[in-house]
Amino acid sequence: MSKILVTYFSRGDEEYGVGEVETGNTELLAKAIIAKTGADEFKIEPEVAYPVKYMECVDQATKEKEQNLRPAYKGDIDITKYNTIYLGYPIWWGDLPMVVYTFLENHDLKGKTIIPFNTHEGSGNSGTYASLQKKFPDATFKGDGFNMAGHEARTEQGLQKLDAWLEEN
Repeated sequence: MSKILVTYFSRGDEEYGVGEVETGNTELLAKAIIAKTGADEFKIEPEVAYPVKYMECVDQATKEKEQNLRPAYKGDIDITKYNTIYLGYPIWWGDLPMVVYTFLENHDLKGKTIIPFNTHEGSGNSGTYASLQKKFPDATFKGDGFNMAGHEARTEQGLQKLDAWLEEN
């Protein structure tokens, strides 16, 4: 039997296009995937939380990207027992948040099937699926992944689209 993991980074607080929220858009999708698949869960949480205010978070995330930083995250998970990993993240300025790279680079992805999913507010997947395949050639990236506007992840129609994608995969 194949073991499945859903690992993701998501930020609540003040979000673009959504406002103040307790649960981030990507986490909503991750929880729905977990409920549908029975997968295990690992939430990537930075050791130093991102600022609550959107523009302050933008400033910090921009600095991390420009300097190619790898922020530390809390805890960890042994991924050796998982064959399939759903990887969730928001698109931040055309890329994954740097803390997601920290997680990926800290693990051996050889032989893993990675299924990416992401939220955004207009940029689709920003080419991240292809760049992930290139950066981590020892992993198999399945399909074209799944992307959804963050505000849509908060609707019944959005979750229905996610269900349809999960059925196809």
